[in-house]
Amino acid sequence: MIQRVQSLLLIVVILCGVCLVLFPFVSYEGSEPLFLRNPANIAPIGNYLSIITALIALFSYKRRKLQVNLCYVIMLFNLTLFSTVLCLTNQLYNHGLEKATFLFPTYLILVAIIAAFWAGIFIKKDEELVRSADRIR
Repeated sequence: MIQRVQSLLLIVVILCGVCLVLFPFVSYEGSEPLFLRNPANIAPIGNYLSIITALIALFSYKRRKLQVNLCYVIMLFNLTLFSTVLCLTNQLYNHGLEKATFLFPTYLILVAIIAAFWAGIFIKKDEELVRSADRIR
């Protein structure tokens, strides 16, 4: 079922999460850029949960109501991840008052939120189509 639009959008969510793991999301003057890899910190946990939930939603295509709910959960994980990254980065990584420069992968979180939102809309449209086809029979 990869040819469905919502499946492609869920793959976009997964790819955004993987890019957050592979590429640095913030850099500070005079220090190395930071990655969202270490699960001992609180920030990467939301990213890993988002990736796992998107994988579960991708492969549960026969249960569309569950898929819609999982899309909402993905949006919630990514919203908390985005707020954590923007608000708590200095405190989590002990950089005090240094100026943080957020790099491109930070904004991929917003892309993941939008993709999960649109995936939920397309899954609802699929559900309505199936219901209308059941009414005709």
